Amino acid sequence: MRRDHRPLWLKAASEAYSRFWAERYVHPQLDTIGEGCKLINPRYFQVNGRGVSIGKRLHAMATRERPIQLTVYPNNQRPSHLTLGNYCILLPGVRIAAATAITVGDNCMFATNSYLTDADWHDQYDRTSAPGKTGAITLGNNVWIGDSAIVCKGVSIGENSIVGAGAVVTHDVPANTVVAGNPAREVKQLDPSRGFKRREDLFTGSESYDAFIARYDEFMLAENSLRDWLRSIVLPSREQ
Repeated sequence: MRRDHRPLWLKAASEAYSRFWAERYVHPQLDTIGEGCKLINPRYFQVNGRGVSIGKRLHAMATRERPIQLTVYPNNQRPSHLTLGNYCILLPGVRIAAATAITVGDNCMFATNSYLTDADWHDQYDRTSAPGKTGAITLGNNVWIGDSAIVCKGVSIGENSIVGAGAVVTHDVPANTVVAGNPAREVKQLDPSRGFKRREDLFTGSESYDAFIARYDEFMLAENSLRDWLRSIVLPSREQ
């Protein structure tokens, strides 16, 4: 759509329903979840297995075509876990699958269709057993995983590093490094002396994030009416 035609009250009602759905159907599937998490389209936020923990202020946007999937495979030898830190963001189609351990730091960003897996899921020769070879994955704080990138088993990625779109990461990535390609290779070094603005800065500034969003919505939606919204659905036009 060209813009959001919903009246302010309708958007508020829609978000209240999403919060209800998330708290009723998603939160009970998690070991822990921090305060202030926002799940957009929570019915497409899929949790499989025990051992999934999420920090505060996660923002996740799933769609019917691209659900978000967080999976922990049961391990008879030791408990498996998948842990997301504070202030992370997950875009549509993100998949994170842990057979041993995946630990994600604070302020990490996952672009559309990115994938983390700490297992091969089958042996090269015995393809009747799972999960095959495994190796824990660790992401430091403020890591950015690009569109459709894959992070494979046993990889550690240092803080502030970026994985380019479509990259396949099979080896460790140092801090403050940009990698790209298949297999991923270093293409740039970031300068930490310039400083980084992280997602948590959205929530710790002079104006709270919630207050900013409320002010923005009021500015953008205050003049919308129910009739105009219905008309935009039934008879959309460029003038709307």
